[in-house]
Amino acid sequence: MRKPKGKCTYCGAEGVPLERGHVVSKGLYPDSRRTPDLQLITVPECAACNRGSSDDEAYFRGVLLLAGEPNEPVKELWKTKIKRSLDENDGPRRAKELVERFVPVIVDGQERKMIYPGQDERVIRIIKKIVRGLSHYHRVEDGIDDARIRADVLRYSVPGDLWSTGTFYRRGSDIFRYWCKKFEDDEKELSSVWILTFFDRREFIAVVDAPNRIWPTLEERRGIAKNSNATVGQY
Repeated sequence: MRKPKGKCTYCGAEGVPLERGHVVSKGLYPDSRRTPDLQLITVPECAACNRGSSDDEAYFRGVLLLAGEPNEPVKELWKTKIKRSLDENDGPRRAKELVERFVPVIVDGQERKMIYPGQDERVIRIIKKIVRGLSHYHRVEDGIDDARIRADVLRYSVPGDLWSTGTFYRRGSDIFRYWCKKFEDDEKELSSVWILTFFDRREFIAVVDAPNRIWPTLEERRGIAKNSNATVGQY
């Protein structure tokens, strides 16, 4: 495979060796689905960015597999890749990290344990990286800063007329599929909107603000709230 040229998709580094990094980790795909017909998306990235997120990507996979009802790819991953990863030296640490994310809830009068991906900083960090990689791959926009992306689980149904304004893409439809709407007008407040679906049931929405409209960071919002007697949740 030829080495990519240019600059890193994520940090913008130039003049350094670049690799073809997977936008969506190949660890999300069971061995039975890794056929020649499956084309995984890759973008040029430096070694630091490529390896720097590997731990978060493994954690991201674990959270996704624990959230919601499992489909067939999820069941296969538990029997293969997840089982092998838990047998590795750092397996107990990874298992402990996931167990610590469980929250006790009462469902139909019975106590259950649930995990909430939208409230997990490491999960949202990977969602943002995927959006940045997809934006580069589809030539929507390059060099997106994390501060311009707002991401969360998809909590509401998407109106049918909105779906028709964007484009659907699939990379193993029961493993990963996504939808994108790009805003062409530079005066718009948004640059693009993405809806990412993993394993049929895990849906996230990511909104990329226009370059001239960056939302305050969490620390800045806390400062605003303190000075104005407002709550952080108002922003």
